[in-house]
Amino acid sequence: MPPRQRITKEILLEHAFMIAEEQGIMAVTSRSVAKSVGCSIQPVFSQFPTMEELRQATFDFACNIFVKEVLAFEEKPDFFPQVTKWVLNLARNKPNLFRMLYLSDGFKGKNFLDVMMTFESNNRMVTKMAELYCLNENVCKDILLRSCLFLLGICTMICVNHMEFSDEQVAEMMKQTVSDMVIGAKGKNV
Repeated sequence: MPPRQRITKEILLEHAFMIAEEQGIMAVTSRSVAKSVGCSIQPVFSQFPTMEELRQATFDFACNIFVKEVLAFEEKPDFFPQVTKWVLNLARNKPNLFRMLYLSDGFKGKNFLDVMMTFESNNRMVTKMAELYCLNENVCKDILLRSCLFLLGICTMICVNHMEFSDEQVAEMMKQTVSDMVIGAKGKNV
């Protein structure tokens, strides 16, 4: 008799993530994860006693993957445009993950800026913005928040309404919007 495979939390989350990507976060259930792994529901319930815990852990797992993907662009001279393209790609090509990350209640009841700043990728963007634009970090956090909301609005239209914006169009809108916000912030500091 072969040894039994230990079903870890990581294995369960990898399968839950795949289910969320293919079918959406609401398809992540103890049964769907167990079926994907090829086990009974007992290992799932032993790690995640409630459906809410399983879905929140899947959401958090996805966020960690996304932060690593975004940080891969950090040393590139076009860090900000790369991040923009990454979010656009998510909206266009992985709509279930975009919905889970930005349109689900994973952050329900929390301040959006506070949540944003819990991710290392956003902290590094603020630091780069402060260096690039010679602005203090609080001003850069505000610019990041507003530009992120602008981008998410465009991406939501792409994801939900199937609107068409090219990467170049969005990149130009983002560049102009951020430039306007930087000029406005510098004007306040004069």
